[in-house]
Amino acid sequence: MAGPIEQPHVRVWATALRVPTSRGVVWFKASRPAFAHEARVLEVLQPLAPELLPEVIASTDGGWLLLADAGERAREHPIDWRAMLHAYAALQRASAEHVDALLVAGAYDNRPANVVGRAEALMHYLPAELVAEVQARLPRVAEQMERLAASRLPTTIDHGDLHDGNVFSADGRMRIIDWGDSAVAHPFFTLSVADPEENAWAVEAWEGYAPKDELQEEAAIVDELRFLLRALNWEHTAALGESEHLIDRIRLFLER
Repeated sequence: MAGPIEQPHVRVWATALRVPTSRGVVWFKASRPAFAHEARVLEVLQPLAPELLPEVIASTDGGWLLLADAGERAREHPIDWRAMLHAYAALQRASAEHVDALLVAGAYDNRPANVVGRAEALMHYLPAELVAEVQARLPRVAEQMERLAASRLPTTIDHGDLHDGNVFSADGRMRIIDWGDSAVAHPFFTLSVADPEENAWAVEAWEGYAPKDELQEEAAIVDELRFLLRALNWEHTAALGESEHLIDRIRLFLER
């Protein structure tokens, strides 16, 4: 080691240690079991887009990762977000042939046909006054998921938390880190985190794979349901005793 180990990230779902070495900084990440699939998912994805994904030095099946430093966070050091979304969409297209392997690796199963069932599983985390409101909205959600299940776009990987705190760059190379929320889903489920401008770039990245009006319709469905889809990813944190994030997203969903 070339200096003291620091622990800048401690969350209920994982912790990360910054480890200075004579060859540069490396990061050690240990995740709780519900998020331990990250290491296995990266094994599937790594050959498809090695320059876009974290550089994995070592990993364990139990969810431990040793990663090379990815550079500067996009939140403080802006990147070409449009180019990143196009590269990410290319990864999604390449990943479509590996859906079975991703599910075996433990990626969450957020395929459209499963969304209503997963939403129903959230009910016991919610205050009683919200349960009836959510249940009243689920028939509409079911219709929208049927539409997405019929999409021309393939079921594929969804990072689950793609924002400027999880994209880093160094020497002109962008990397998407933190795949602990990764799922198999409609490719536009990623847009549940994005802003409207980013949605347009993501739709653009899929032009030619379906008529533009269909792409826009599917993106609009995800935008309408964005807070419900975000709540699905918070279920695993709620199971660890922190349900406030899930409840906040459900409230935002019901306000739309």
